[in-house]
Amino acid sequence: MARATLSETVHTYSAPYLAELGLPYLAPHLVTVIRAILFWFSLQFLSAGVSPLLFPKQLNSMNATKRVQWDMHFVALVHSVIVAPTALYIWATTDRNTTDMVFGYDYYTGQLYALSYGYFIWDTIQSLRYEGLQFFVHGALATVAATLVWHPFLMYDGLGILIWEASTPFLNIHWFMDKLGMTGSKAQLINAGFLLTSYVVMRLILGVYISYSIITMLWAPAELHKHHIPLLWKLFYTLGLVTLNTLNYFWFSKMVQAIQKRFPKKQKTT
Repeated sequence: MARATLSETVHTYSAPYLAELGLPYLAPHLVTVIRAILFWFSLQFLSAGVSPLLFPKQLNSMNATKRVQWDMHFVALVHSVIVAPTALYIWATTDRNTTDMVFGYDYYTGQLYALSYGYFIWDTIQSLRYEGLQFFVHGALATVAATLVWHPFLMYDGLGILIWEASTPFLNIHWFMDKLGMTGSKAQLINAGFLLTSYVVMRLILGVYISYSIITMLWAPAELHKHHIPLLWKLFYTLGLVTLNTLNYFWFSKMVQAIQKRFPKKQKTT
């Protein structure tokens, strides 16, 4: 008789408890979530060990907080490069005529969420320790929202939050350039162009569109839904999406100000 795999064992023991919590579809992904958390922490530790060897001059001049931020930016960069294009592909290729966009479930999409869920947990912990309140709120909201995809609920349109990460690689590259003495360089200017463009398209335009679609769907007449949507869920997603989109616009204004400082307009001489 074949021995059960770790995933099968965890699934068997966790399924009844997760079903009681209203998350029956989390059980097949629980091991992936645990592995993802360990993976993101491992990447942070890897960066902490390798980065000083690659950039000794820059890292040795940083205080402890800046070093941790360096490692966090590295982890965020890796996460965004993996997750954003995959989420965009799934969202763009999903047949909305045959897929239940509210209560639908797909194992491989669930695995993508498991990878990001581990990241959101890591990010929330690290934001609480090292970042400001706004970053902690962002991480906490993303973590709670991602939890309900295994009800399942909004597994497909919820990908919009992961698609937002498409601008994150350029944001992190911009940050690394500052720390590597490339502030105001032509390379940073080119990266800033990609950063602002991707941010506007993916967060301020597509993000608002997907958020509006979700909120409209949540408050549509009950007879249009396959199952009942609790009022608490409607309020949470509505307020959460409004908050996240507001933060996106707030961060965009800060981002523009920061870029303007790095590339001031040259005064014309007469």
